[in-house]
Amino acid sequence: MASSFIAASSPPQRIAIAAAVVAAGWAAWHLLTREETQTSRRRILVAEPSLTSLEEKYLIRAYRSTFISGGAGSYKDRLEKEFAAMCGCKYGVAVCNGTVAIDLVLVASGLKKGDEVIVPSFTYIASVAAIVNAGGVPVLVDSDPRTGLIDPRAVAKAISPRTKFLMVVHLYGYACDMDPLLALASEHSLTVIEDAAESHGATYKGKVVGSFGAAATFSFYANKTMTTGEGGIVVTNDANIWKRLTYLRGHAMSPALRFWHTDVGYNYRLSNLLCAVGVAQLERFPELVAKRKKLIDRYIKAFDGFEGIKISPNDKDTKLSVNSAPAPWLACVELPAQHADKRDFLCSEIESRGIETRPFFYPVHTMPPYRQYRMVLADGTVLTDQRDPYSFQTVAERFAAAGFNIPTTVDLPEADVTFILKNIKEVLEMYLRDGVPCKIVRPVFPESFMEQTAATL
Repeated sequence: MASSFIAASSPPQRIAIAAAVVAAGWAAWHLLTREETQTSRRRILVAEPSLTSLEEKYLIRAYRSTFISGGAGSYKDRLEKEFAAMCGCKYGVAVCNGTVAIDLVLVASGLKKGDEVIVPSFTYIASVAAIVNAGGVPVLVDSDPRTGLIDPRAVAKAISPRTKFLMVVHLYGYACDMDPLLALASEHSLTVIEDAAESHGATYKGKVVGSFGAAATFSFYANKTMTTGEGGIVVTNDANIWKRLTYLRGHAMSPALRFWHTDVGYNYRLSNLLCAVGVAQLERFPELVAKRKKLIDRYIKAFDGFEGIKISPNDKDTKLSVNSAPAPWLACVELPAQHADKRDFLCSEIESRGIETRPFFYPVHTMPPYRQYRMVLADGTVLTDQRDPYSFQTVAERFAAAGFNIPTTVDLPEADVTFILKNIKEVLEMYLRDGVPCKIVRPVFPESFMEQTAATL
């Protein structure tokens, strides 16, 4: 009976019926196999630290030394000196996390209340929150449509007489296009700060990030290429900035008179115990980078180019400047424009199979505390009070809405890697190639803490 119905149908109807059958088949197969994909499996996280007997050995040594705070210790000294050297810098100042590193370096570099700091909107929130906490005024700028990083054209339009700092953010493992940015900074006497929290070891035209500006900050959070659990560092070649960083980090205690304080300081020190873990990670840094790169290269081979998808960081990326290389932090899946509206649904489907994903950062200019600040586009257009991260009025919004991260733990068992490759491939084929309908979902964006917690209070 079904066959006679199909035979009696017109050609367009037959095509529609065939598509429905294919979709129904995919859906049925997905339901039947979903239990198999999840049974007896742990959830595979986006990132987990790689910790070995070396980290344990150094941690125990630090413990037994009794130098366990951040005031002194051989591992603190080693981490500061050796990490700075890796970045081509003379000085390093270890701090308790990457966010306070930004706060501290702005104050140590002379930020005054009301000074404007140009910063990209497409970044992790810490870059901008630290500016506000330090008393500065963030001026948010759009992304380069080719790279997703800070756009020098927008920077040029954003500069005003009150602009004193330019904060470049080396995002998702990629170094910013530093030549035009440094030229603008020189022309307008701006202090350049590098936020390199996600780009340990990335290079721009043969030079490692961290040594281009007056100072640079890095994060050692647990998901970073190297970690101390919680922690961060500021590196610089400026002896005066280094002295002031060290001074302010330890409550601004006078070096000449103990317990006498001539400035408002902070307790931003990093424990020697955590520095011990950091030194071990730094010794293993080439290994950690190689393992991450090997895993990301497998993702590139499996998914890059499929239905217009781009996998990064990628050494062969056309957006890279000559003699430049990205740092392999988290594997990024970037959807083409025609599939960007499926991002949240695809992530949900992948998550349902026991594989964690995380969306790209939402543009800062769309978040409640930061809508009051200027958002400057490459043509000079200024936006304020932009509330919808999916309005696609800016390049930053287009990049943010189209990307997500997938597991990049360096010590993933081969069975987990195979599981990830198989299941992500099935999801992408189902919803991008074969056209199985997917529900366009959007998260609810709370306007306040009370709003988002009202249901649980």
